[in-house]
Amino acid sequence: MAITRLGGANAITGTIPQGNIANASLGAVTALPAAIPTGKVLQTVMGSSDTQLSSSNASDTLLTKAITPTATSSSILCMITLWMGADTNSNGGIKLLRDSTAIGASSNPYSSSNTFWSSDNFLTDPPGSIDQYTVLPFSWTFLDTGISTTSSTTYSVATDSFTQLYYNRAAASANAGDGTSTITLMEIAG
Repeated sequence: MAITRLGGANAITGTIPQGNIANASLGAVTALPAAIPTGKVLQTVMGSSDTQLSSSNASDTLLTKAITPTATSSSILCMITLWMGADTNSNGGIKLLRDSTAIGASSNPYSSSNTFWSSDNFLTDPPGSIDQYTVLPFSWTFLDTGISTTSSTTYSVATDSFTQLYYNRAAASANAGDGTSTITLMEIAG
């Protein structure tokens, strides 16, 4: 793009390289770097929920967030923090879904094979004594290397086979203690 500054003896003329300027009519960069180094964070999105749930359903969706990858070679780093409580043996598991497919799953004795974590008495019998007013944080991180798409992809965290779960609240009541659970998705250049 040529530039000219008028002004007689003080006139300035020259050329700015196209790759280093923004397209004035579009307001966007007209050239991107040839390659983005592997492992760089390309984008981050976060979802949260402070909705309180008292459930004896076998399956409840707790968190959902969508991300649209910029390259098929990217991976998605999923970071989850849930606030949970229970007043009985919970006997259940938690699963991470990419759209409708369970990912990061392992074989668990207290739920189906779709879960990445399962619990027998974890929420009611951890080291030390907890009571009905306790809300415990549960965190998990998973790198999803199998996305291979640039379409919008939804990640969800759901329960599996829980007999009783208090989500974002204590067992005693909705007013006895609460939390805000989060899901953070980071696109990582591949």
